[in-house]
Amino acid sequence: MWQPQNVVKSGPGAGAAAANKPNVTFFRMEDVLVFPPRDSKGVRVVGDIVLRPGAKMFTVYCTPSKQVKSYTTEGDEDMETIKQKFEASTPGDVLELSEFIQNNLGVDYGILANNCIDSRKRLYGTPCAPMKLKAEQTDDSSGRMIKMTFEQIVGSKYVPGHYEGNESFAAPTATDETIDLTVANGNQFKIDADELGAAIAIASTDRATGDVVTLIGSGGGDPSTLANGASTAATVLLKDGTTWTALENATITFEVFDDGTTVYLIERART
Repeated sequence: MWQPQNVVKSGPGAGAAAANKPNVTFFRMEDVLVFPPRDSKGVRVVGDIVLRPGAKMFTVYCTPSKQVKSYTTEGDEDMETIKQKFEASTPGDVLELSEFIQNNLGVDYGILANNCIDSRKRLYGTPCAPMKLKAEQTDDSSGRMIKMTFEQIVGSKYVPGHYEGNESFAAPTATDETIDLTVANGNQFKIDADELGAAIAIASTDRATGDVVTLIGSGGGDPSTLANGASTAATVLLKDGTTWTALENATITFEVFDDGTTVYLIERART
């Protein structure tokens, strides 16, 4: 539950325009298997976006200085909603972008837009209030540009989220119950279906403090389980000590903390 708190200036030049990163990440809402929840204060998104098998996110180059991120509150008293909006332009007349526009009118989208100021990507769109595309091309003496505007048709109660999870550009790494939780293996791990209820163990890890990793279950007659406490290469800290069961499409997300002696996997979200 949100509690009143002071809001102070975040630093010198806090109101200056943020430097945006040029590659903006998009994903179709229909491809989402797990959309992570927000914390009790309603802005910080806790956990990873997990996509259905075969689906992946993709990036579009958007001129950094022409990205416009916004939201507005709308509605009469007792009927207020928030509408999110993201505007971006890509120079030239790129075939792949025209194909994207041609094939994605009316499609429900989510967007992850990054900047060079903080570590949190801004997440636009929700499964029930996705972003919809409108496009405009300019090709004249002033130059060539394709402008894309994504906005919610129906508002929600949410401002754009602060997303600290991973982007999914490849399939999760397939693994049995003995997991090599290494950087080379990616950030999401799909655990094999199990008939014997085997205990999940972290066999090795080279993760750094602040990394976020997600385990995805595949079920089976007797799915694997992850218990609280020391594993081979890390100590697992589960909320309330509650064992996680790798049911089909169940997920659990951890934040890594390394104190120099022990690597801890701290549960941040589960579905």
